[in-house]
Amino acid sequence: MRSMKLGFMAAAVICALSATAQAGDCVRVAAVGDGMTHDLAVIMSTHGLANIIEGKGRSGKGPVHTKCEPGTFGTQCTSWQNACK
Repeated sequence: MRSMKLGFMAAAVICALSATAQAGDCVRVAAVGDGMTHDLAVIMSTHGLANIIEGKGRSGKGPVHTKCEPGTFGTQCTSWQNACK
């Protein structure tokens, strides 16, 4: 179940990154973070998101959205944000 969720999220991120450019060449980027506590999972997902955006040579635009749910070993959070060149 967990590997299916991670596979789905990876496919969603790949689709978002390969989507045609919107105004200003922006895409939606997402990252998943796990942690024993809710706060740790949020930190892992938001910092992972920032690293992905920076690695792609983009800058984040707008608010960072985060959704968390119980995971196998704690909490799993997904964060996403628009990123533009």
